[in-house]
Amino acid sequence: MRMRSIAGGVEVLTPAKLNLFLEVRNRRPDGYHEIETVMVGIGLYDVLNIRDEPTGEIRLRCSDPALPEGADNLVVRAARRLREATGCERGASIDLTKAIPAQAGLGGGSSDAAATLAALDRLWDLRMAPERLDALAAEVGSDVPFFTHLPAAICRGRGEQVEPVALNATYHLVLVCPPVGVSTADVYRRVVPPDVPREAGEIRAALRNGRTEELGRSLFNRLQPVAEAMRPELVRVRDALAELDSWLDGSAMSGSGSAYFGLCRDETAAEHAAGILQPLGLGWVRVVTCGP
Repeated sequence: MRMRSIAGGVEVLTPAKLNLFLEVRNRRPDGYHEIETVMVGIGLYDVLNIRDEPTGEIRLRCSDPALPEGADNLVVRAARRLREATGCERGASIDLTKAIPAQAGLGGGSSDAAATLAALDRLWDLRMAPERLDALAAEVGSDVPFFTHLPAAICRGRGEQVEPVALNATYHLVLVCPPVGVSTADVYRRVVPPDVPREAGEIRAALRNGRTEELGRSLFNRLQPVAEAMRPELVRVRDALAELDSWLDGSAMSGSGSAYFGLCRDETAAEHAAGILQPLGLGWVRVVTCGP
């Protein structure tokens, strides 16, 4: 995330994420699933403007009218949890401008929550230890801790156990976000963990080597066929990306969907792929990057 001081507060650019690898291992006693996933941050950002609120309240205004602005929003949940944990009595006025689609598997809400914790730690001069902020992030949501360890990490447990991974190259991707969302809870309810789970070692080696063809062969998402069975219209996006093998080294769905990405050979290939996909009516299409 990118943070800077503004008049009376802090502005943060909060990135989306992609799951390059996602395996589901088993269902836990707490109802979550044990997973292993490799995530990277990408150049698609929400914007948070956070200022002190003289009333002492936590107030959120969001540009997307479909999203809640109360306790159901992870931004408000993160701010309130930080106050509870520290005894801080200051308030915050938060303006959230959304660019990351909801229910797309891109982690927008989690990224916004992580940015809120970091920004309020700075704005309220709390000076919390990084490991304590990580613990609070895990309480707010499973994917939230990842966004304090950008640009890439292997995440385990329910997603809250984060092991940073080095990115040794900049990757160009084409991102397709269909106009339909997918419920994460519904996808996980339907997934059947394999008897022998896949391991993330291959994709970790590919990231270390920095070669797109090796990385493309390693892309994997256990949730993708489940989401496609729930939303058959997503198959059209999958098939459109599969036909671009002249420009892509691989493609996959991110998280529980509905967004898909294609790993492109270079920037020129990404622009060509976007130009082919744009008129197909699959949803909005954008070229993004991830890298060190």
